[in-house]
Amino acid sequence: MKQDVVLLGVILAALLSANVFPASAIAAQTQAPDQASRSLVTTTVDTNRRYILAGHRAAWATTQNDRGAAPADLPLQHLTIQLRRTDEREQAFQQLLKDQQDPSSPGYHHWLTPVELGAQFGSSQQDIDAVSDWLNAQGLHVDAVANSRTRITFSGTAGAVANALTTSMHYYQAGAEVRIANAGDPQIPAALSPLVQSIRGLAISAHRPQNRMSLRSQSLLNTTPGKMRLNHPEDTYCPPGGSCQYTIFPADFAKIYATDSLVAQGITGSGQTIAIVGKARVYSADLTNFEQVAGVTFAAPTVIVPADGVDPGNPATTCSTANPDTCDNPSDAVGNQSEATLDVERAGSVAPGASIDLIVSADINSSSGTLLADGSDIATTYAIDTDPVPARILSISFGSCESQAGRDDTESQSQLFEQAAAEGISVFVASGDSGAAGCEGGTTATPGPNQTLSINELCSSGSVTCVGGTEFADAANPGAYWASSDGANFLSALGYIPEGAWNDPLDGNGNPQFAATGGGVSLYIATPSWQTGTGVPGTQGRYVPDVSFAASTREGFFTCFAAGGAACTTGSDNEFSFIAAGGTSTSTPSMAGITALLNQKIGGAQGNLNPRLYALAATPANGVIHDANLASTGVSGCTLSTPSLCNNSTPGADGLSGGLPGYSVGIGYDEVTGLGSLDAANLVANWNASGTGSSSVNLDQHGITGSWYNPATAGQGFEIEVYPDLAGAGQGLLFAGWFTYDTSAAGGRRWYALTGNVSSTTPSAALSISAVEGGNFNAPPSVGASGAVGQATIQLSDCNTGTLTYSFTDGSGRSGTIPLARLTPNVTCSSAGSNGNAASDYLLSGNWYDPNTSGQGLVFDFSPAISNVFAAWYTFLQNGQQTGGAASQNWFTLQSGQFVDGSTSLDNIAIAETSGGVFNSATPTTSVQVGTANISFQTCNTMTLSYHFTGGENQGLSGTINLARVGPTPAGCSL
Repeated sequence: MKQDVVLLGVILAALLSANVFPASAIAAQTQAPDQASRSLVTTTVDTNRRYILAGHRAAWATTQNDRGAAPADLPLQHLTIQLRRTDEREQAFQQLLKDQQDPSSPGYHHWLTPVELGAQFGSSQQDIDAVSDWLNAQGLHVDAVANSRTRITFSGTAGAVANALTTSMHYYQAGAEVRIANAGDPQIPAALSPLVQSIRGLAISAHRPQNRMSLRSQSLLNTTPGKMRLNHPEDTYCPPGGSCQYTIFPADFAKIYATDSLVAQGITGSGQTIAIVGKARVYSADLTNFEQVAGVTFAAPTVIVPADGVDPGNPATTCSTANPDTCDNPSDAVGNQSEATLDVERAGSVAPGASIDLIVSADINSSSGTLLADGSDIATTYAIDTDPVPARILSISFGSCESQAGRDDTESQSQLFEQAAAEGISVFVASGDSGAAGCEGGTTATPGPNQTLSINELCSSGSVTCVGGTEFADAANPGAYWASSDGANFLSALGYIPEGAWNDPLDGNGNPQFAATGGGVSLYIATPSWQTGTGVPGTQGRYVPDVSFAASTREGFFTCFAAGGAACTTGSDNEFSFIAAGGTSTSTPSMAGITALLNQKIGGAQGNLNPRLYALAATPANGVIHDANLASTGVSGCTLSTPSLCNNSTPGADGLSGGLPGYSVGIGYDEVTGLGSLDAANLVANWNASGTGSSSVNLDQHGITGSWYNPATAGQGFEIEVYPDLAGAGQGLLFAGWFTYDTSAAGGRRWYALTGNVSSTTPSAALSISAVEGGNFNAPPSVGASGAVGQATIQLSDCNTGTLTYSFTDGSGRSGTIPLARLTPNVTCSSAGSNGNAASDYLLSGNWYDPNTSGQGLVFDFSPAISNVFAAWYTFLQNGQQTGGAASQNWFTLQSGQFVDGSTSLDNIAIAETSGGVFNSATPTTSVQVGTANISFQTCNTMTLSYHFTGGENQGLSGTINLARVGPTPAGCSL
């Protein structure tokens, strides 16, 4: 063992004050930086000094479309001011999102509630009051402040809104709709400009359902001579002289996408809740009939109408073919009901053990029918900002056009979904049903000459898993994939079926239609860091979709919907009708159901699935992804000018040509089907939620106690002590002192304390990083922990090596991974764990302090095999209390190579002072001896240390400290 203290570098001592020791190891892991509590509104709000919020004009709000000013007394509702975070809080929040999906981080899957997010990362009360006071002074009403403290919802008349924002509100013609919007960019008081990011709700367009419905009927009895009749409704239907027709029953989906094996194991989504966003209630008889015919059982949904929403009323129970024909031409309300029904039936049949919350609000319209607030927006906000959140899985089968929504609206939606991610909510959004022409939506829209390239605005966020649509490429040999007759519960799928892009450019009459999977790239949201891999086009923006499932009505999903003429009940002719549903509205709740299975199996919410999905896709051999590519489509000579299973291009007004060229499928990722579809069983088997590797070292053992460091950064390191079984068998506590430096060489020494629970069954430990400031060298006052300033995770690959990953939340942005090596020999550590049963003075190692000066102390590492004792002394400057802050901290190291096992005292231990280091950097340090110390043990729990400084900043100081061990006596220790 070399005597040079520099080589011992890594000695980082722990904070061992008695009042800190029992604290939770993970308390306050995600605290925002203290300096972030400052407000952004720092001057008096003067309404005469204005600031223009640029980019708030809707694309359709043009002079040509202007239909005149809205009445001044028109009541406007659900207007929302989006608030900025301070730079420090935004940085900390973004780091939180990364940490929550980083298995090596102590913040991994540490979800926060909306209120916690507001307290830690939201706007200050002073800022919220400043905006609220201004709104009230303008005759507007503050309706709510979001729990996340990032949004303020207000209402008022069109005249009051126009006056407050120095603009005017007009009606505009947008296609077949008349919409309301601001005629000019809004203006706010300049004093509020650092805080107010945008205003939503001035220009409103509806979010529309993303489904396709095709009515089918099957008979129950073979009774009519000369006609093809079936003994029971069949999944496989092959009429005489015609092509076979297939319907995807729940049993087929389970077979094709491998949820059947999970359900057979009892993985049904039990204990999980799926929230479905809707604008209508469902007819309970539809669900009952669906269950009876399909042979599945799931719980009836719990309907939730947000307090600020509008109850859509009772669901429709039938339809009429008389004039008007409400079966083939349903109202918007019935269309919304069909969406809710489809979503519940799909999610419930995939995860029959899950609970379902149907969160609904009707659209809010003016007396003249102009849309004032979108119901799905209200439901989505409720699902994300309600405390506690109602569900950790959220399915949204609605969409709107990103290019028309604009930057501010898109970014505001993205921030809401970031909040969902921080709360552990897995959000799924339909990519759209109009192919690459995302602005051309609506089931009645027909292709024209001027189509707009765009994605679904709600899919833009990287915190959303955007779900697209595929179509089975089975036409050449359907018998290879479908049985000629049905099995139990109408199962006829034989297994996985190759897929291409969902693209049905012509309807049953040969007319052009929009019916294809949405996809493309966001105009406003950057490419997420995790969106990489084979096929990802580059870094132009957020690419969508992420995954896809079957969505064509050609082989649609069995659906019961009485208000669409498909009640699934037997008529006098022994036939019953059902819907063959398609669209990305079928794939989205399907993905939500699969996630319920995943969450049950893994044991908790997974939050944003995207980082892990893309990581899994990087290893095709795991079988998680079914890639849709040119080979799987069976299309030869693929060209973007012709819509087909190889792309999401659209047809023209008169036929297949003349439409909008989209994107083509390819190897790996593509902007048509994303990564592809999923094998649910392989997804669950390979998810590995812990992400902590295969270490087999038992962390609940005293043998881990000792000195650890990174050889590349000698001169700083860690002193670790484990208190095994402190909270019961196999449940201990790890305490580490981190001796390091400021971020500049001239900044001086710094130290932190790391605490966390350890388990004999978990190969890593989440640690909280704390800092203590303001003490005096070996003198009062006693100081306690100042609160968490970061998080860390420690993991050992064996008893001599490991890693520590850290992330500071103090606004510094410091994060990284430190490889750890044991500095002194392993005395008693083993992979199985010794729990400290060693018959040597090694067990004197650990944390010691003077109760009279709580908040400082020493960490000893005794190594009898090499006659060495090493100690890290964490303390403060002599005038530390006056200095305050991190600059008040100081530390020394003690080392001797003359320790003899069995002795109870040791004299002339060198005290060294090290300087010049930089935090977690290989910057050279200088170490000099500045004094000597003597130690004498009375028991395994008490010792006396005397010191005398002959140089350095403490020159001339001498004294005696009566030290007590922190924590219980290690098993086997005796003197």
